[in-house]
Amino acid sequence: MNDFLDRVWEQIQVLLNFAVISLDTLFSPLEILGPGFVIFVLAGLVVGITRLNAKFYETKRFVTLKKDFEHWQSVREEAMKQPDREKGKALAKNIDQAQLNRAYYDYFFEGLLKNFITNVLPMLLTAAYVTTIYTPQNLLNRFGTQWVFSFSFGSSQVNVSSLLWFVVCVIFSFILFYILKIILKKPHVKNALA
Repeated sequence: MNDFLDRVWEQIQVLLNFAVISLDTLFSPLEILGPGFVIFVLAGLVVGITRLNAKFYETKRFVTLKKDFEHWQSVREEAMKQPDREKGKALAKNIDQAQLNRAYYDYFFEGLLKNFITNVLPMLLTAAYVTTIYTPQNLLNRFGTQWVFSFSFGSSQVNVSSLLWFVVCVIFSFILFYILKIILKKPHVKNALA
């Protein structure tokens, strides 16, 4: 088993190294505009990709578990509508103990795994890429400064690292995508695009 896991890890490492080299090659022309711009573009791309993944990626198991949960939820609601309140509560309790709790936890954990795959993992991989490529030493070698941004407030110096700038850009990108979603949902925008 250990040999198998070692071989799997070696394949994952080869894939990650290829991804790093590909991203370096793809984004190296943008480095003329500085590391802050490249990190901003990476953050915007990863947020866009995660939004698309979250919207369109659904496993068959997730859909099945969602239907199962909604079915047992509706059965419980029907049991609560019984004219006899005590009998309705007893039926609902039996449904909760028997099927609804299990359906809920299966649905919840499948959704959690889906969220991890579509949102968290791409963010973590991109953050790892940014902090690996844009270390203070690499920034000093490539751009002549150890920080993405450096400015002063009065007598104090503020230095922005690549990870901090990436987090700021990710938050800004989420806000930007949210605003775009609101704007594109307005009826006059839909009519203009049609």
